[in-house]
Amino acid sequence: MKYRLMVLIAAFVFWAGIVFAGTDKSWSGSGEAGLLTTTGNSETRTVNAKAGLKYEDGRLLSALDLAAVYSSEETEVDGKKEDRTSAEKYNAAAKIGYKFSNRDYIFVNAAYEDDRFSGYDYRSDYAAGYGRKIINTDKVKFNLEAGPGYRYDKRRDGGRENETVFRGYALFDYQFSEQTGFRQELTILAGPDNTGTKSVTALKSQVVGALSMKVSYTVDHDSHVPEGTKHTDTETALTLVYDF
Repeated sequence: MKYRLMVLIAAFVFWAGIVFAGTDKSWSGSGEAGLLTTTGNSETRTVNAKAGLKYEDGRLLSALDLAAVYSSEETEVDGKKEDRTSAEKYNAAAKIGYKFSNRDYIFVNAAYEDDRFSGYDYRSDYAAGYGRKIINTDKVKFNLEAGPGYRYDKRRDGGRENETVFRGYALFDYQFSEQTGFRQELTILAGPDNTGTKSVTALKSQVVGALSMKVSYTVDHDSHVPEGTKHTDTETALTLVYDF
């Protein structure tokens, strides 16, 4: 289970890179992976992987994103060392849209999350709305999306949470140079019972060719969570990125 989506991500990036790289400029994508291992007084292993594929041509636009995080650490129980999972999360999101102009579009978005340590068996949300590319230059990009949606979550205790929500999304890209860029993404799902906010801040620098190094910081906050879980999760990642 813990490596299933990572294998799918690797296969997806490999396949997409072969099929679309250098053939059709309407397609673009990226794959990234990071690995951290420590030994000595404590032994830990952390693996994170992401992949994305986008298409934009004429009136149509679409996007698919996959992500996985897995972490384990060696602990001592009754005098014996055991390898225990400390983080395991899988995400998938898909969006399709129709453009009225070079800047304005409508969209439908769906997202799914399976986080073993969140208190939920799974979480999902669906939304539709209006998007606008407020700034769209080679150096600066600023996009906004807004619209109604629906959230459906299943807790690990068997309970279910579902409600109508408002989804807001903002993206800001700034290219310092051809080699270095900054990105800020903010997603808000606001409902009567729970408001979820996810912020992703990233800095990417080209290493060679299509290969880059990226450092990112993610903050995921929910105003209402199952008993025994925290309201805020954070993640700091250093990954290699391949763009195609």
